[in-house]
Formats: sequence, C-alpha cells, structure tokens
Amino acid sequence: MTILISDRYGATPIVQGESGSVARPVAFADTIGLFQAAKPGLQTDIAVLFASPWGYEDMCTRKFWRVLAEALSEAGIASLRFDYPGTGDALDFSDADAGLSVWRNALENAADTLRRLSGMTDLVIIGHGIGASLACETFADADHVSGIALLAPAVSGRAYVREMSIWAQMIEEAPEKKGGNLVFGGVALPDRLIADIKNLKLGRAQQSRVSHYLLASRHTPPAETDLVEQLRGHGAKVELVPYEGYSELVHDLSTSQPPLAMLGTIIDWIGRIGRKSTTLAATHPPRLSVPSLPLRSDGFVETPVRFGQDERLYGILCEPADGRRRGATVILLSTAYERASGWGRITALAARHFAAKGIASLRFDPANVADSPPLAGVPRQIIYSEAQHRDCEAAIDFIESRGLGPVVLTGRCSGGYLAFRTAARDRRVKGIVVVNAYTLFWDPGQSIDEWLQFSPQRLSSYGSKALKAETWKKIFRGDVNLKYAALNTFRFVRKRMLEFAGPLAAALPGLSREGREVHGALQAIQAHAAELVLMYRDNDVGLHHFSYHFGADGAKLSKYPNARLTLVPDADRNMTKPHARSAYRQEIETMALQFPPTTP
Repeated sequence: MTILISDRYGATPIVQGESGSVARPVAFADTIGLFQAAKPGLQTDIAVLFASPWGYEDMCTRKFWRVLAEALSEAGIASLRFDYPGTGDALDFSDADAGLSVWRNALENAADTLRRLSGMTDLVIIGHGIGASLACETFADADHVSGIALLAPAVSGRAYVREMSIWAQMIEEAPEKKGGNLVFGGVALPDRLIADIKNLKLGRAQQSRVSHYLLASRHTPPAETDLVEQLRGHGAKVELVPYEGYSELVHDLSTSQPPLAMLGTIIDWIGRIGRKSTTLAATHPPRLSVPSLPLRSDGFVETPVRFGQDERLYGILCEPADGRRRGATVILLSTAYERASGWGRITALAARHFAAKGIASLRFDPANVADSPPLAGVPRQIIYSEAQHRDCEAAIDFIESRGLGPVVLTGRCSGGYLAFRTAARDRRVKGIVVVNAYTLFWDPGQSIDEWLQFSPQRLSSYGSKALKAETWKKIFRGDVNLKYAALNTFRFVRKRMLEFAGPLAAALPGLSREGREVHGALQAIQAHAAELVLMYRDNDVGLHHFSYHFGADGAKLSKYPNARLTLVPDADRNMTKPHARSAYRQEIETMALQFPPTTP
C-alpha cells in the first residue's frame, strides 16, 4: 500500500485506501466537486463547505484547500470543495447576463450536496477572497450555517475589482481586457458579474443568523474592523486574527506554501463550534453511494476520475459526446503547481475543444499539486522531479486500461520537459508536443528552489531591469538572493557563449553530459517511432537552450526526421493570447489525428 503524507510538517501520514483519506469526485449543478469524508470513528456534528476565490488566488489556494480538507477529515469533519461555473473544471456560464446569482446558486447547491453526502445538518463555510464575501452574503440568514470563516475577504467589491485589475497587470504577461476588467489567463469574467461584484459591501445593513465568525485579515483595514463590530452587533461571536502566511501563499505559484499557521487557527475555531460524539458515525453515515455523474455539454462529456496505486491521483477524462473517437488520446501535463484546468483554464478549454473534434484527453494533478496528495519519501519540491515520471506512467496505464490508446503527451514549460523525458523511456507514447520548455535536461545536482529564486530570462531583459528603481529596492530589502542570481546568470551566460564553441563544449564533462542526455532522448524517441514537435514563442528563454543543442537555426534537429521546430510570434509564455492558444491546439490536434484510436 502506498503511503501518502500530508503537507503538514510532522503530521501523521495519510494512508491511501482508507475511507476519508482521498477526496471523492462528485458532479452537480454544472460543476465538479471533491467530497472529503470524515475519518471513521469520532466525528463532529458539522461539515465544511469551501467557497473558493477567483483567478490567480484560486490557483494558489487550491492546494491549501486540499491540505485543510485532509486535516479536517483527520479531525472527524467532512468537507466539499468545488468550482463556480465559468471557472476551473466547471461548465461555462450558461447565461453571461445572470451576474453573481450564478455563483450564489452554485454555493447553495454545493451546500445541499454536502449535507446529503455527509449526513450532517449544520455547516461551516470557509471562504477566501471574493469567495468569503460571497459566502457571507449568501448564508448570513441561513439556519443551517453555524459559522463562516472569512479569509482575506473582499469587504468592498469595488476595491476588490481595482485590486484584481492591478494583480492582472503584475501577473499576466499579456493581459487581455476584452469582455471585462477582471482577467486571468486571457479569460475575462462577464461584465454583469463584474458589476455585481462591485456592488458587494459586507455588513451593509445586513442582519446575520450565523452565530460564529472568524475573520483572518491581511492588514486589518478600518472596513474590516467596522464589519467585525457590525457582526457583533447582530449577536455573533467574531474572532479577528491576522492572516499569517498570506504573502507566502500568493506571492508566486511556483513557490506557494499553504499557510499552516492559518490551518491550525481554522481547525481550533471549528473545534469550538462543533460537537464531537462517538455515536455520530452511526446516526449520520456518509452517503458515498451517491454516484459521481459526468458533466455533459455540447461536444464533450467529462468524468472526474481517481487513478494510480490506491487512487492517489485526481484528474478529468474528457471524451467526445457522441462516443466516436478520432485519433490518439492526449494526456495534458501540468506546468509546475498549476491545477489541472490550467492557467486561465487553458487546459480545460483545450480538452473540450479536442473532444468536439473527436479527440479524448486526460488532464490531472501530479502528486503534491492541487488535489493529488504527495508521495511519502519524495521531496516536496516536485518541479523537474524524477517522481513525476511515475505519475505520468500511471496516467498512461490508466488510459490503456480504458482502451483509449494510443497516447500523445503535451505540456508547457516543466510539463513539456516531463512529456519529452517520459516519451524517451516509454514506447507507448506515439506523439509529443513540447511547448516553451525552459530546458530538455535538468541536472539533478542543481537546486530547484535556488533556481526558482532567480529564474534566468532573456539577456536583453537584464539591462532594462537593472535600470529600474524597484529592482534595487528588492536587492536592498533582501528579496533578491544575489548569490543565486549571480550563479544562475553565470550558468546562463556560459551556455550562451558555448553555443558557438562547437567541439570545445563537447569536451567539457558537465556540458557533454547534457548533450548526451538530450540527444540520447531524441534517439530513443525516434527509435520508438514517436513524432515530436518542439514549439516556442519566438523570443522565449528556452530557445537559448534549444540553440545550444541544435544551433540558432535548428539545423542540427534535422538529424531527427521525426522532430520539428515550430515558432509562434508575439506569444506569451503561457500561450494564452488567442492566436497562441489556437496555434497550440492546432499542433496537438494534428499530432493526435495521425494515430488511429484503439478499440476498447
């Protein structure tokens, strides 16, 4: 039996296969949720519903939700987390003019689903960001809600829209503003929904039947203090605490850390609300017999699945609605710590596009990403980890067990690296589309954490950054590790110079090893008769690594007739611009349709 550990340092390992150790997928109200049962035995008489934030904040909190749900399960508390319509793995908005009522209805449906699955009557709602605000307005007058945790709530919807617009400018490499002011990954929320968010104002002449509140504040502005006083005026018990670990949670998705101190605060607070009893397990048995029906829409049907040893991995199988497959099944690999739906839903939307063309696909969370627990004995940092190959092989095994072969792998950045390296060792892979891969070989002796602190960029960007005052402010504050910055810059410049060194580069042991690894992988892929596309935006930093191995014009790639280079002009690194999305999808579609599907 595989032992999986929680991200809580020093916590009791979670053993996969036990009831309550893995969240079970369930579909309802045009969305997919994950129900985490309470650990059998001593149970609390409440269940917890998660009200997620939106956009980038949602990406960062997804893993936190999973870690918190596991901890709640250990404490005897069942929970449910889900996606709002138009976000994550949910269906798109059926009515773009319905506004915020679409998300409110989803919350209410999720509450009913959780009560039915858990057997509990009373709920506690844990909301984050705009999800906290939505939960407060939706359930303030609900008889069945005992408490609401407001984590970094958007007290003023208008201020929230301004803040998220600034976030988009900082985070998005190429923010698209068509369709609204709230944009993530090139996807904007409908105008009516944004207008409704702007009208949110917590505590405004609002009565509340909820008796317990926990407000975790980033910096305790006057608006939050006023909200606390208003809620207390309604007779509620309100605890105001600092949100410890918020900056580390949302600063950078690749280095995001679940706020463990906040986790403990939440569980202690719920413990003061709920009542524990050894008889609850018998009087309120979890209704796990409720089937997890697939999501259906025009052109596709999506089934949430768990697979791998002891069902340790979570993913979404997307198939043509009419059941008639064309071509290979595409396995869409995650980039770093992105959840399976992808940056700006790029992966979920692509999967549905492929299904409409007759192409099946699987997207999933690798171990220690979003909704898949980590493996015991494996470092928490999984980017470029050897352990991810096990996850990829488990995904291929799952596709073959369903009779959905052959397989095409694709991924962006570190996901592209994983696709490339997996195809070199697994002859079941018939096609590979690698997009904006930073490198095709990772030296296991190099620290990924150090590299993430100073990820190399195009040389032309260093000069411009050196002239910016903000760069020097970060240096003086100690936010930039100059040692790692200098080391990574040296490595990058060295390789850039050795692109032109020819035989000299091949004579150096460290660099010759990299060359042997990359060309050896290409030879293995060719021996497997697999097709390979290396796709880059036309100014990507990964092209410097490509040039080192294959020349600036890619001439050396011609030695491998099964491989070719594709450049996409004016694209962003995540390929979220409309023309970049289209080019990416077209390459995958063309690749998949080369291989006839097997018969189940």
